[in-house]
Amino acid sequence: MTTASACGEDWRILRSRLLPRLLGAERLEKLGAPRILDFGRANADSLSYFGNHPCRLQVLDAADALQSLAARPRDADSQPATPDDFAALFGELAGQRFDIVLLWDCINILPLADLPAFFRFLGEHLHDGCRGHGFILHKRTVEPRLRHFGVAGEDVLRLIAEQPMTLHLHNRKAINEAMVPLTIEHAVLHGDGRQEILFG
Repeated sequence: MTTASACGEDWRILRSRLLPRLLGAERLEKLGAPRILDFGRANADSLSYFGNHPCRLQVLDAADALQSLAARPRDADSQPATPDDFAALFGELAGQRFDIVLLWDCINILPLADLPAFFRFLGEHLHDGCRGHGFILHKRTVEPRLRHFGVAGEDVLRLIAEQPMTLHLHNRKAINEAMVPLTIEHAVLHGDGRQEILFG
């Protein structure tokens, strides 16, 4: 993914090599009317993009809820989060399953110890064959900021907002172990210390 400013375009525009594998018109058509779970914020770009396809989009705006769980007081005897903790945060997902999930930067909000429970909870809401997209911050090369994106095209993301937030560094190996039986299928390393990932 490169910033579009290098081409003299809007610096908020990011081009992705992985999104077309997830959101390409041909793939969406094959899925029929896919159900899409977006952990980011509702925004005009994503609503417009998905509104042009026969799909159902559910937006969680999950960052604050995940941050409240991640920031709870802990000591040496504290237990990691459980799937029930995430079910309580996102009760609106009860009984629902999705074909596509967009995690954005949410993985880095949670400490590593909480990620297995998060992915177990998530797995309960995914159809067989579901695929997902997200980013992993694994190098402290920039000020940690949570980014909010809109999908402006099958290979185009628009940065709609950023906010300072405590983020935890995770590497690909640790994420792969935490998300079993899901696995990272493709990854692209970017200059800001994040990996863009496609998983399924």
